Amino acid sequence: MIRPFRRRAAAGAEPVRATRTGAARPADQEARSRGSRAVGAAGRLVVPLVLVGLTVGVMVLGVFPTRTWLDQRATLRASEERLAELEEVNAERRAQVEALMTDAEIERLAREEYGYAKVGEEVYHVLPPPRDPVRLPEAWPFNRMVP
Repeated sequence: MIRPFRRRAAAGAEPVRATRTGAARPADQEARSRGSRAVGAAGRLVVPLVLVGLTVGVMVLGVFPTRTWLDQRATLRASEERLAELEEVNAERRAQVEALMTDAEIERLAREEYGYAKVGEEVYHVLPPPRDPVRLPEAWPFNRMVP
């Protein structure tokens, strides 16, 4: 590091210091300059902190609520789809209820599900065919089982 050249001040005069350009400068200006350099260093620290604070503020006020809003939109869309399905099922049930209010539907259900008949009618119930018996393979250990 190169040290600046110092001139000796006359008695009673302000101390003078040479600058890089070679011009002499009073000591109080030098002190002010050092103070401004200290403020400059603090300013260099404050500016990034302010930028970080602004970034965090934008994230808190902008990004996080946006994510919540998008999640709520997805939930709302799923709820609307579920509501549409339920309204469709309700419409089918209302149609069934209206059909059950008629005598023809009541008679049809009584005949199909409960085997009812009108007076003078004969009802025959046809049973389903019997199931096939269980067939076991003819390999060991099944060949020793008694049918």
